[in-house]
Amino acid sequence: MRSWAAVLELIRALLTRRLEPVHRLLLAQLVMFAGIAALFPVVPLYVRAHGGSSADIALFVAGPLVSNTLAQVPAGHLVDRVGRKPVLIGSRLAFAVLSFALFANLGPLWLLALLRVGQGAASGAYLPALRTALADLTPAGHRGSRYAQLQACEMVGLLVGPALGGAIALWQYSGIFAASGVSVLVGLGTLARMPETRGIPGSIVGDPGASGRFPDPQEAAGAEVGPGPGSPEAGPAPPRWWARRSLLLPAATLAAVGALFNMYDVVWPQYLSARGYDSLVIGLSISLFAVPILLLAGRAGRLSDRANRRALVPTALVVGAACAATYPLLRSIYPILLVGTVEAVAWVVVEPTLYAVVSDSAEAAIRGRAMGLGGFFEAGGGALGAGVLGTLYGIGPPLPFLGGAGLCLLAAAACAAGLPAHRTLGPGGSEAVPA
Repeated sequence: MRSWAAVLELIRALLTRRLEPVHRLLLAQLVMFAGIAALFPVVPLYVRAHGGSSADIALFVAGPLVSNTLAQVPAGHLVDRVGRKPVLIGSRLAFAVLSFALFANLGPLWLLALLRVGQGAASGAYLPALRTALADLTPAGHRGSRYAQLQACEMVGLLVGPALGGAIALWQYSGIFAASGVSVLVGLGTLARMPETRGIPGSIVGDPGASGRFPDPQEAAGAEVGPGPGSPEAGPAPPRWWARRSLLLPAATLAAVGALFNMYDVVWPQYLSARGYDSLVIGLSISLFAVPILLLAGRAGRLSDRANRRALVPTALVVGAACAATYPLLRSIYPILLVGTVEAVAWVVVEPTLYAVVSDSAEAAIRGRAMGLGGFFEAGGGALGAGVLGTLYGIGPPLPFLGGAGLCLLAAAACAAGLPAHRTLGPGGSEAVPA
């Protein structure tokens, strides 16, 4: 499904009140991510307004990432044990409450930082549940396209959120937290009516129809299925379930990607501020980064499912690293935006492909934990990017960009050597072993 078609399908389902489980997951993420993305360009300026230094900004951004990291694997276990929906609802309720506490803007900076740490933990619990539920509802062999649809919805949020956050910041910096809290509550209204997906057949064999829509598990009459997460056949998790290359290598690559992007969360507002641009321009620059990703997400999903992933991912990582290393050389907004567009085109295939590899490599009994493992590495890399690379900006502005580029080049070399090239469906719908 093309990325715009995915968004239009959500709108159609909303208008006709025929929201299926996948629609609810994607629509909720679109709405909630718009509010959360409003924080991205403003949080460093918010810390500055409270008298924080560059190191304080890095720690304020890294703290939630650390708690996000630590929450991922326990949340994955919880998702496998109690189900997807309780974790989806509970984690987002906690995030909304903490958002309104931050909007109150009471207390010293360290107390506000602790509230942000709580938000990070809530987000860390939500993400494995979201990705696992999407895998439950998606045929094996098409999950790259499904995660590309998720990325497209997030890009709509990224297109709207930072610009909204930059505009709100012209009134009051803490207003961004009210916006994020309201968006999460609106998204919860969609999730509240979603059924539990644990126990739905896990690997439905089929192709998207002419509309580009994947068959839902409940509709796939006569399809051959694998064991669902809640079925007796799923069984307990095997010992050392995580000790396999097809899980650890994409997870480690997600760490490099997370480090680069969360370095941008800390550095980008300071980078553009040093070049004379205000919060509105900063927000718009982040929103514009989302445009090529949104436009190309559908094609990226098809590439993820059909192309040689061992060539696709390293190529994208090398291009992204080259763009990151170029930013310190630029001062005008126009070449900065041009390089950002090239970078966005490169990154569009990376995360959907890596999470598809993780999902395809995990049997039903450990699906939540596998998604938690991928999220653990991505968020852990993000904490490194914000806390270490972000701090380097105060020492020398080019250093965080070059450090992030170096990590991506290392990941590209590792993926070129060992990432599963593809995942195919064998005879009778069984999944072939990754190349």
